This record gives sequence, structure tokens and C-alpha cells, in this order.
Amino acid sequence: MMRLLAAERSYAGSRSTHDIDVILDIRASRAYVRQFHEALSNAGFSIAGFNASGQNHRWVRGEAQIDILIPSGQSEAARTYEYPGFGRLLETRGAQFGLERTRKASVLCADRQFTVNVPDGLGALYEKVSALLNNGDSDKSRHFRDIILLSSVLNSQERRDIPTLSGKQIYRLHDGVSRSVHEYTGIISDHELEVASRLENYLEKLLKDRS
Repeated sequence: MMRLLAAERSYAGSRSTHDIDVILDIRASRAYVRQFHEALSNAGFSIAGFNASGQNHRWVRGEAQIDILIPSGQSEAARTYEYPGFGRLLETRGAQFGLERTRKASVLCADRQFTVNVPDGLGALYEKVSALLNNGDSDKSRHFRDIILLSSVLNSQERRDIPTLSGKQIYRLHDGVSRSVHEYTGIISDHELEVASRLENYLEKLLKDRS
């Protein structure tokens, strides 16, 4: 997601990765779980092991890594259901927002062209700030760099969409962007920091206007 969005929006820095997060829209169809398990197995991926909650959400093939996730807020039945090949699936916050802002993108890789589903910039940003709220994540600071990057590549339509969000959603965006701006200690360009800081101030103003 991050690498694709960065490439599409002519991001000047580098964003390489060996891992992919896949969010399954089980509210649309539970059949996606079976189909994706078959695709993983056919592609040579295997379970990396169980997490502390007993879920095998991480699949690997060499250095490649895929985490299988579902949106939070599922029913008790969906949360505890044992899906063949996966067992209980791991929930992640903000994923439903991202799914609702997902589009299809054409990708060319190793002379092969295919279509992938990817959220727009605002959907990806909301997923990233929401990831800071996930329980069991021991290194949430790794999301700060991505949040700053996404803040700097939002397009004009995505910025116009921000005031249409609920107060809770704007608060979550503000909290995540603010934490990233003030707590990130890695290398970052002055331009990225400036744009992210402006977004932080804009979100703060929206919250004050609604109070």
C-alpha cells in the first residue's frame, strides 16, 4: 500500500518493503478467506507461527511476508470463527474506513501486469493512525514515518473530504498525525515535516470549531 501510493504520487524518497498487509472484507463475503488461503498456499507461502493470541495471521515465503487482517468491530461469531487454514482472524482498527475508500490500481511488476485493491491517501492515513491504537503492537512508533509520508502526499480531493468526517474520525487523525510529528526521531525532510505540521494544525482547528 505505502510503496504503491508513494510511487503513484511521485514521492521523492524511497519506500521499500518486504511485507504486505492484506485486509479481507469478510462482511462482503466470507468466501474471500478460502480463496485467499488457496492463493497463498499455491504461491508457496506458509504460516510463520502463532502470535500471543493464538492466531496465525503471518505468512512467509523467504523474505516476503504477508499479514492477513480483518476490520475491527466484527460480531462475536465472526471474531471467534475458525476459518479453514487460518483459524481466528486478526482484527485491525480503521480497516473498514480504508475498505470504503478502496479503488483498483494497475501494477506492472517483473513484466507482469495485474490489478490490486488499494485505499486512497486518506483511507491509508486513517488506517495508519488507527494502527497506533491496536493492542498487542509492541513497536507502534514504526507507523510514524508512514503517517508523515501520507500526510505529505494527500491530494486536494482527499483534503476536501476531511471536514466531512465525523468528530471521532477527525480526532483520531489529529492524534496520530500529532504524535508522529512530535515523537518521530528518524530522518525526515523539512518539507514533509512542514506539510504534516500544517495538517496537524488544520485538524486541530476543525476540532475546535466543532467543540
